[in-house]
Amino acid sequence: MKRKAKKSIIYLVIIFIVITILLFTIYRFIIFPKKYSDIVEDMSNKYGVESNLVYSIMKQESKFNKDAISTSGAKGLMQLMDSTAREVARKIKTIDVKNYDLFEPNTNIEIGTKYISYLLNHYNNNYFLAIAAYNAGIGKVDNWAKNDYSSYKTIDDVLEIIEYKETKTFLKNVIKFLDYYNLLY
Repeated sequence: MKRKAKKSIIYLVIIFIVITILLFTIYRFIIFPKKYSDIVEDMSNKYGVESNLVYSIMKQESKFNKDAISTSGAKGLMQLMDSTAREVARKIKTIDVKNYDLFEPNTNIEIGTKYISYLLNHYNNNYFLAIAAYNAGIGKVDNWAKNDYSSYKTIDDVLEIIEYKETKTFLKNVIKFLDYYNLLY
């Protein structure tokens, strides 16, 4: 009887391990993939932005659909508005400002990552304010924060000043995704 009980325990442990590996694989490669990793890693290194933040924004913005268009007209993987993309593209020497395609992954990810870099710099590396500005715009977040960026140390501090429900949801989701990406990778 003891021998049979030991075998049962061993089988249960093996089943538990297999299920854990399967769940980890599903989460890592299906729910939280690193699509376009060669481009994301290059642009993250080029502009000094954590790659998992770029993946988190792409997951939230387009679910990695390079052809995505929002109801407000944002385009591509990182859901860039034409006006924002044009302004950021002017600062990137390798992009032809008069002839670029926001649905092309290299271009979209480079402009989006450069923009995140700009926002992080503007907000003294405050991820919460930078992510909120990525969604609502820098003018709105500057107005809400009253240019006192150092007093917003937690996500709750930033959520308290955001006036748009969509931006609150965006910020919460991107931070949640970032936590998952950091955990899984």
